[in-house]
Amino acid sequence: MRRLSVAGTNLVVFKLRWTGSGLQFVAEPVPGGPHSFVMNGVQFQRVRFERDALEALERAGVGSWSVFPTDHVQASVTRQQLRAMGFRGNY
Repeated sequence: MRRLSVAGTNLVVFKLRWTGSGLQFVAEPVPGGPHSFVMNGVQFQRVRFERDALEALERAGVGSWSVFPTDHVQASVTRQQLRAMGFRGNY
């Protein structure tokens, strides 16, 4: 039996990736963590500045940081929080 998390949340890790085309803000499910919805369709976001990713996390109520942590951000989030951060896709 698969254990579902409370209130439709998934354990997600948020990362900033520097690529040749700029900065990507990525949401990935934590392997082995509680998942109540499938996140295969979540698309990364292109952000201009680190500040944009931090504002998205704060806007969704995940937390507040002055700089993006080097060990990434891990949090339990709902679909609505992911959408409030600007993540799109079929999830």
